[in-house]
Amino acid sequence: MLGYCLAVVRRLALPALAIGAVLAAAMTALLVLGDGTPWSGAAPQALAAGAVGAFAFTAALTATTAVSAARTARRYGLALGPEAVALPSVREVRMPAIEGRTAFQLTDSVRHVVEKDPVLRVDEVTAFGHGSLDLTLRGPSASTVLVRVRVTTGPKGTAAVVEARPAATYKQLDAAACWSVARVVEERVARALRAEAEAGAL
Repeated sequence: MLGYCLAVVRRLALPALAIGAVLAAAMTALLVLGDGTPWSGAAPQALAAGAVGAFAFTAALTATTAVSAARTARRYGLALGPEAVALPSVREVRMPAIEGRTAFQLTDSVRHVVEKDPVLRVDEVTAFGHGSLDLTLRGPSASTVLVRVRVTTGPKGTAAVVEARPAATYKQLDAAACWSVARVVEERVARALRAEAEAGAL
């Protein structure tokens, strides 16, 4: 949890600095133009107000995001870590080459496993083709997560890359919804590929 909170603080650093600068400028204008305070006297007070505002913004958003993220992680049975902050959330599955299966067949198997999974709530399959699967899933707290799965296979091995991002581009902190969904999809993809490998070995 501590690692997650520190990662959130790092993500919020620039917005917090911007808010602090705006508050400091507004305070300076009020003191100098409104009260007639000299610049030398207004600057320390304005800087203090900006620092307090930036700290309050960071602390409040970090606390609420961390609580929501911890709830999301528990719901999916995951341990929350700093990697949950990164967007998009990218996971990868690698395994030996699967004999007798094309990328299309493997992607189709992945699609069936994901669609039938009771944990994942699939809203829509937006794209499906040779090694390509795009899904819209409902994450926790009614959030919408866009998931892309890319499957490649060849004589040297089989790989699947899962990428999850929030449907709303303005959500730079999604309380670990994308990370949680990506982790679950990764597990289902690995399960589907293992089943195909076992079937191909028979």
